[in-house]
Amino acid sequence: MPPSSPAASSPLTLDLFFDALSVDRQEPLRDLVRSARGLRGHLAPLVLSVAACEGAVLGSGSTDEVRRMRARVDDYRALATLLSAEVPGLRVLKGPSLAEHYPSGVLRPSGDLDAYVPDEAALWRAVAAVLRTRPVADVDVTVLGSGSHVHWVVVLRWSAEDPALDPDHRVELVTFAYPGQPGVVPLRAEPPRDQVTGDLLAVAEEAFQRPFTIKDVLDLALTLDSADCPSPAALAEAAVRYRLAPELLSLSRALHGAEKPASPANDLLLTLLEGDAARESAARRDHESAPQVPERAWTREPCLNSGRPLHGLRLSADPTSRPDSAVRFHTFAGGVLLLCPLGEFLLVEAELVDPAAYEAALTELRWLRAVEGERS
Repeated sequence: MPPSSPAASSPLTLDLFFDALSVDRQEPLRDLVRSARGLRGHLAPLVLSVAACEGAVLGSGSTDEVRRMRARVDDYRALATLLSAEVPGLRVLKGPSLAEHYPSGVLRPSGDLDAYVPDEAALWRAVAAVLRTRPVADVDVTVLGSGSHVHWVVVLRWSAEDPALDPDHRVELVTFAYPGQPGVVPLRAEPPRDQVTGDLLAVAEEAFQRPFTIKDVLDLALTLDSADCPSPAALAEAAVRYRLAPELLSLSRALHGAEKPASPANDLLLTLLEGDAARESAARRDHESAPQVPERAWTREPCLNSGRPLHGLRLSADPTSRPDSAVRFHTFAGGVLLLCPLGEFLLVEAELVDPAAYEAALTELRWLRAVEGERS
């Protein structure tokens, strides 16, 4: 007889996952885990942790998979605490705060850590903290030069404990809360003050990137039933304000359509969202059908006025923090160089870059360094 466990009264059971993933309950656990691996969101460690809570005996491979994911989640939680303490205004969305709503013993997996920073100064301070405390091996920088402000996305990666089986650890630092979808929903810069509201809207925002998964549905179900969750009316009002009523409604319907876990709060949320979601969807259709007037953009350099995201192709050898380096955009015949506290980059619009353009950027960078050396 299996021992008593935290999952004994938990809404998370293996039967729930069998049903959600359309696997017959009579099939062995390995079939459920195999199905979970076919979906994004690192679902297998979640399923395995629920199985362990129900008394299943896991082998060495499964046990170590859960251990590695738990270590990753714990590391992200520690890093979130560090960044929040060192960088004023930084907010970590989803991840650690959503995990607090899961039953004791159940592991909410997390592939990366997402953090909002209010401005460039906070961005580079957060970058420096991550580089100082984690073995970062690779970075990505994206600049969005649209409207009256330049926004940033900085991604820092380092190797997982078992790089042959697990993806890199990943921290994404952004100067906006929700990116939206071009031509549909604009970028929204600041997150809600309430952490739970910000988390749930961040989950809803994922609909612009991918279909919802069972983990998204569980995030909503477990958070709605938590003591610190705002009322359904407050959540619906926030969804309207942030242009996410259709996406939150879609997630709410997915939870409503599941047999378990039942949520009276979600039933009310669904009812409240239906009219607002319809109005938002109609407004989007009207916007798409109207003649589009190009936005008059202002940035520090004309090269960014297209409003399209520009991605940084790293030119320097290793990602290092240079706290005394100011951000500069240098235009030359072959394109635009970005010089920032993370190093030097060639800004490009596409993933594939002509080798000649790359060599031209290196030549220009060497020239810049020589000029600066003469001035100093």
